Amino acid sequence: MNKISFKILPSSETNDHEIRVLIDNEDFLGDDYLGLDPPSFFEQDNFDKDGELMIGRCTCGVEGCCDYPVTVAVNQNTILWTNHNGLNLAFDKQDYDHSIGAAKNDYSWEDIKRKVERLTTNVLKKSQTKDNYNFNWASARIKDKQITLSYSKNGDQKMFDIAWDGQSDTNVEDNAKQFFKDNLKAE
Repeated sequence: MNKISFKILPSSETNDHEIRVLIDNEDFLGDDYLGLDPPSFFEQDNFDKDGELMIGRCTCGVEGCCDYPVTVAVNQNTILWTNHNGLNLAFDKQDYDHSIGAAKNDYSWEDIKRKVERLTTNVLKKSQTKDNYNFNWASARIKDKQITLSYSKNGDQKMFDIAWDGQSDTNVEDNAKQFFKDNLKAE
């Protein structure tokens, strides 16, 4: 059986972070791919379901450009990763699930900006504007002392900013909840 683990590193090329997938303690993606940004990686819900799982992105940093997908197959006690190039990895299901869960709940890599983005996203992730634009992302890395929010509909994007002190997570969730109350549809 193969062993899976993860390392989260800053990605200066893309102004975010990347999940480096380690198989048997070796960097699986090598120099050919960047890892996905942790929120993007962990928003996938098929780590333990049959189907496609994205584990790497193009070195240009754009998801969808030249991604690295694997096909996940789930058996009673085993998770298999395969692809059309002959990849064939087998993981003990219990160890695999534990490694995914531990990495998903490890926020030690976050600086204050990434923490603020996560907290804001947790409040707004399924929100929709009154004119039916859906939440995409929150970034504290675009403007000083602001959290920029992206909403889109049919390829059109709207951006909003909410206040932030730029130094702590104090009131971030409250500010996001107030934005929700003032601008968004109630579910």
